[in-house]
Amino acid sequence: MNPFPLLPLELDRVPRGLVVALEQEGVPTCARGERPEGRFVLFDGRRGLDRAPAAWQVPVDVAPLRSGCDGDPFEAILDKRSSRCRWEVTGLSLTETVARVDRRQVRRRIVTRLRERIEQAGGVWMTLAAYPFPYRSAINFRIDYDRYDAEDFQSTLAAIGDHDRATSHYLSGAAYEPHGDAIRQLEGLDVGSHGYHHSVYRTEAENHENIGRGLDVLLRNGLTPSGFTAPGGQYNPALAAALERLAVSHSSEIGLAYDDWPFRPEGSSVLQVPAHPVSLGLFLANVRGEGVRRAAAAQQAVRAATDYFRQIARARYHAGEPVFFQGHPTGRLGHYPQVLRAVFDTADTFAAVWPTTLTRFAAWWRARAKVRLRVERQGEQFAVLAEGLTRRWPVAIEYWRGPRVARIPLADPATTFSPGAIAYENRSRRPTVQPVRLDAPHGLGHHMRRLFGREQPEPPNEAIPRNWSHWAARALRRFSG
Repeated sequence: MNPFPLLPLELDRVPRGLVVALEQEGVPTCARGERPEGRFVLFDGRRGLDRAPAAWQVPVDVAPLRSGCDGDPFEAILDKRSSRCRWEVTGLSLTETVARVDRRQVRRRIVTRLRERIEQAGGVWMTLAAYPFPYRSAINFRIDYDRYDAEDFQSTLAAIGDHDRATSHYLSGAAYEPHGDAIRQLEGLDVGSHGYHHSVYRTEAENHENIGRGLDVLLRNGLTPSGFTAPGGQYNPALAAALERLAVSHSSEIGLAYDDWPFRPEGSSVLQVPAHPVSLGLFLANVRGEGVRRAAAAQQAVRAATDYFRQIARARYHAGEPVFFQGHPTGRLGHYPQVLRAVFDTADTFAAVWPTTLTRFAAWWRARAKVRLRVERQGEQFAVLAEGLTRRWPVAIEYWRGPRVARIPLADPATTFSPGAIAYENRSRRPTVQPVRLDAPHGLGHHMRRLFGREQPEPPNEAIPRNWSHWAARALRRFSG
């Protein structure tokens, strides 16, 4: 074995947040074992090294990566809290409850600084590409069906047209159970559960019952559900535990993460596939007035939303990031199908975008995680040795030189290339509209619902386990009107 492999990076008692960030980026790493495997050993100076590196290894302290940050960035990446945020778009104020931490921005900052340190120490920065070769981005529109309206339902499907392979559909069981014919129209599409009742609960048993009933509605209508999205994009430990028990493969909650690459939350095997948090409904929430004035305001909001989604789609594609949107059909996408058509028309102009479902993207991400790389320098060339390649998923690496990057397919277990003989591109980081955290104080009702076990008001006639918190929350709802 070459005693100086540049990759993988060996990890010695580094923060869990750094491990997650490197996994998302696709950086080749390994935990330190008895035998040295990589030239660079990452450690946290606050904890120290488990043992001294070999004579040819270079220790890299990751503690300085915390400097200049508000709080500990490694802890921020693991943050599971949500917060009310606001976006200002063409004079419209859009508010939504989303993840408290923009994990993508934190990850970028950590990884960029670490890459610079590795390069300055004579190393290289190579990552597994985030998409199957030759794609540089992926497109998906996630549709959450909270309520049923026949006209909007049909309008949504018509607007999707032949782009159905770039959509994923999540149904609320209670809303669609009486409409089996509509459910069966989704046969052959990527379909998952949005729960039975449109609620997220504070206990595992209640969430388990609610999600399970939602899955059963789809199964009884001949569909094979895959994945889950929580009502309101909410996330809590009880929901995570229920998803684990039900063996749900993947989920997507903007209250946990948004605009990021997939990851597994700490303590969970359920893969999170984040989406963009801004939806058409946030624009329409600004509509005021009656009659003609209201109709005109709605059209203005729809035009603003259309322009916004086109802009975001272009920015994320050129940055090599997933173009994953989400929204609702009833009164929104189904009522204004031009928004869906505009997104897909824009994606059609991209030369190397992968139209995919969330189920397929999650399957790719799990396959990507099984690939193992070792990189050695051979004169003026690099040799990349890969394990875990499959014919189903064509894997590529990205070789970085500062802000420039080159994609190289790994067709064989051993690939050799010269840095001077490959084509590079600048990975654009175009500015997009960033949310402002509001952190507004919540009222008594909010705090009491959290205390007694409800994230949202309970739907009528709910068949869920009854306990003291259920009755207390029910009394609170009656008291608060």
